[in-house]
Amino acid sequence: MVTLGADRRGETAAAPSRRGRGRPPSPGLEDRRRAQIISAAVAVFTQRGYADTTMADIARQAGIGQGTLYRYVPSKRELLDLVFDYSVEEIIGAAEPALRLEEPPTTEAEVIARFDAAVHAMTELTRRRPELLSLVAVEAAAMDEELKLRILGLESTVARMTARLCEDAQEAGVLRRDADPQVCGLLVTKMLLPVGLREVLGQVDAATRARYRDAIFDFVRHALLARPEGRR
Repeated sequence: MVTLGADRRGETAAAPSRRGRGRPPSPGLEDRRRAQIISAAVAVFTQRGYADTTMADIARQAGIGQGTLYRYVPSKRELLDLVFDYSVEEIIGAAEPALRLEEPPTTEAEVIARFDAAVHAMTELTRRRPELLSLVAVEAAAMDEELKLRILGLESTVARMTARLCEDAQEAGVLRRDADPQVCGLLVTKMLLPVGLREVLGQVDAATRARYRDAIFDFVRHALLARPEGRR
């Protein structure tokens, strides 16, 4: 049996090994807390806008004290950076599996299927979570030049992934030889932006998504893909 005195001695002996005030007891807790804060910030920034949100609002949404919030994120501006990074990771993560596969496409059907998967993933993400695109394209864009440049960087990243698919298709003889894969990647990426912005505004239904999808595929088929002799 453990005596009360032994318990107290154990507590006294263990006290020096405790972490300093304000530091999380484990890396796992730190990661969970940071995710909790980012999730709360996404919700509040979306509802109120960045300018009208206070750190107190975010702490309240996260269910933590302001002191805890400031230990993890020193300022609202730095929190917007974290939210931006999170949103970008989600957007890139939606498109990447379709655009970066081990085996390059070797037929027209495979190219179309890859574009189809990428378009579906992106439109599905903006349909399910339009707040992510809103935070990236609206709130962040209104802040400063640094974030505007990072938004352009996001567009460039998606365009580069799309261009790589175009390069693979060109090497397989599916994409036109006179087409510039970099330009093709940028054009297809630009075609995705309108539907994403309309999702943010709540102006897109299933029929509109289908029209955008068909327009992108018509462009790919008729402007980018190689035409065997005799095909019109």
